[in-house]
Amino acid sequence: MNARERFLATMHYQPVDRRPLWEWHFLPDTIERWHREGLPVDVALEPTVAGAHPLAEYLGLERGQPYCQGCTDLVPVNAGMLPEFPVRILEENERMQLLFDRDGAKKLILKHITPAMPQFQDFPVHNRADFTALVSRYNPESRGRYPADWPTYVAKAARRDYPLGLTFDGYVGRLRSWMGLEGLCYALADAPSLVAEMCEFHTEFILRTIERALSDLAIDYVNIWEDMAYKAGSLISPRVVRSLMLPGYKRICQALREHGVDIIFVDCDGNIDELIPIWLEAGINGVWPLEAAAGMNPVILRRRYGRSLLLVGGIDKRELSQGRAEVRAEVERIVPSLYGEGGYIPTVDHSVPPDVPLSNYQYLRSLLAEMAVR
Repeated sequence: MNARERFLATMHYQPVDRRPLWEWHFLPDTIERWHREGLPVDVALEPTVAGAHPLAEYLGLERGQPYCQGCTDLVPVNAGMLPEFPVRILEENERMQLLFDRDGAKKLILKHITPAMPQFQDFPVHNRADFTALVSRYNPESRGRYPADWPTYVAKAARRDYPLGLTFDGYVGRLRSWMGLEGLCYALADAPSLVAEMCEFHTEFILRTIERALSDLAIDYVNIWEDMAYKAGSLISPRVVRSLMLPGYKRICQALREHGVDIIFVDCDGNIDELIPIWLEAGINGVWPLEAAAGMNPVILRRRYGRSLLLVGGIDKRELSQGRAEVRAEVERIVPSLYGEGGYIPTVDHSVPPDVPLSNYQYLRSLLAEMAVR
């Protein structure tokens, strides 16, 4: 089987020659550490020098993944702001930058520290007038949404042997970039009609923007970026999600399924227990990366939802910084009970952090490769 056949069979609970070998993402600091620990110097996350080798290839990972550097194969549709705002640096010193970013958000960035979340200070939308001014940057017909050589890309994609994904922002993902989380929460209380208008606009924008891709390509899966939860639960009331966002989710999922896409994931960190039933009702049938620190256990989710919910991720990154015994225990906690049935691909529950030794990660990969053929 090739990588595409293997992925589709796994997600449809069909027999496979072995399970897909995926990973979520690697942080640059992690690779710097691994080079100090013996990773060949000619192995890089995304090689830019002739003769260098991709890390994904070195580790034996497959093409067609949503985020893993060197493995990512996503339809090149720009479903974001176009044109973006010009970046404007307001203040800068050796330690930090204060700037307006491409989304029009004002934020403080700590330099030379990765990973580090920026400190957001302002966002482009505060009221309906701001939103009205912004929507011109979300014209589905804008040149640049699709590559100029789109017909060539379509012909090449038709001959592929790896899964092809399509990704775009969800509702909280998009509105949070416009208003910030705090601003969105205030708007839900003070201007709910504006939030409803934004959600309706986003639905129409996504449907019109992806229509060409859905018509021209046989897309294997969709990834909706929707980081809307934290360690204890949803950042937005499930009641609000159901009333304002569920109708749009349903329309998007219906359009996807009408074009043969029946593998629809939400990418959401945190504890998503409150949200999974809403997403399933909408037609979304997959979740990743299943953050262990937030209590997301793929074994429990499989018991609760059975084959109705596809799963990717769930391996606790914190355990990988321990010894080999802890790495094996973490793999055995999850993988054997899910591998046999299908509908699951194991990966680390987000980016592989720099406290993970190279030897531990190589041991993880060897365990997963061994179990993949059992």
